[in-house]
Amino acid sequence: MNASPKQHAIRRSTRLPLEIPIVIKSLDPAKEFSEECKTTLVNAHGCGLITEHALPRDLPVQLEIVASKRQVTARVADVVSLGGEPETWLLGLELDTPGNFWGIEYAPSDWNIEETPAPIASSPASPEPAPVAQPAPATRRWRLTDISAGACYLEAAELFAVGTTVLISIRAANTECLLEGVVRASHPNSGMGIEFTSAKQDHRTRAEELITRLTTHHEVPRVFVGRKEGEGPQAVQAERFTAVETKDDEPFDALLTLVRMGDSMPVEKFIDDLKAQRLGDRAEPRIDVTLSIEIWGTDIHGKRFMETVRTSNVSRRGAQLEGVQAKVKVHDTVTIKCDDRQEDFRVAWVGASLTPLAGQIGVIVIEQNTALWDPAIQHAARQEQQAAAVRTAGHKNAGHKK
Repeated sequence: MNASPKQHAIRRSTRLPLEIPIVIKSLDPAKEFSEECKTTLVNAHGCGLITEHALPRDLPVQLEIVASKRQVTARVADVVSLGGEPETWLLGLELDTPGNFWGIEYAPSDWNIEETPAPIASSPASPEPAPVAQPAPATRRWRLTDISAGACYLEAAELFAVGTTVLISIRAANTECLLEGVVRASHPNSGMGIEFTSAKQDHRTRAEELITRLTTHHEVPRVFVGRKEGEGPQAVQAERFTAVETKDDEPFDALLTLVRMGDSMPVEKFIDDLKAQRLGDRAEPRIDVTLSIEIWGTDIHGKRFMETVRTSNVSRRGAQLEGVQAKVKVHDTVTIKCDDRQEDFRVAWVGASLTPLAGQIGVIVIEQNTALWDPAIQHAARQEQQAAAVRTAGHKNAGHKK
């Protein structure tokens, strides 16, 4: 079925996933209605918002931005039931006067719409002064500082809570990239770490293409972040850690690993590690080593467990474990024993079932660093030194033969 003209009109310009508190009020005396809510998507021609009441199509309404008191008239173009108890409704609204009513500082280029101003009533005896333009309402501004195929970090003053599902719009080189994600780390007055969560391969491809555009054109991207349409904040679930589908042959994603651990780390430590990654270094080296260890604690059902599992890699700050059968959740405390030493760790992430991460968890040390893996780290360092010596000797011998 073809979209109606009004539905098409709302989509004539780029939609941005933004939450803007507004008041919607009916202008029809026969249908009294007023409610404060938030937009889910906005563009130059209208917006989408969720209300607790169904409104009739073509109802004339007034929209007022709560922060700036700016007002505009609009009409209800679409009404969709979202179900639930109590039932909620998604409204599509079309502005009577298209334009940047929302006051977006870096609006998409297709928002530049020629507007015909309404005539100003005046009297020859007492002319009215021209209206003074009102400042645009303050909006959230995000700055992309770090991005990989699996995650990103955005600097911002106003943040979303950990566990909030979001939709990210990043425009660079005249191209918009939409990425789905969930906030894994939220640092007041600093920024937030977001894990990309779509399991579709084209989602990872879009992220990689965006990275290519950013590194090729060297321009500052325009970033907008909003809650994913139809979804509000949600707690990080213990049984399911939503993650980008990965393959065994894909490279290790340091930023994604850091973002997953971010909510369990002191902010200063996270920022230091983030800066180290930007310099192509790590605060603590990650050693790929398989060790048989014992782990015990309390599962999500309140039952004690003890298992023998293995490490996938270790560092002085934590480890990635494989073969974990117990159901644990993020922030749980577990005890790990390696040889004759043991130490407490905090669960930083839990792999989702039916994914390559099933049966895996990431743990981070509760203290500043751990010495639990020192023998393995020292052994790996000696092996690397020996390998480096062999490579150096080989280069020298090759030089002498020449």
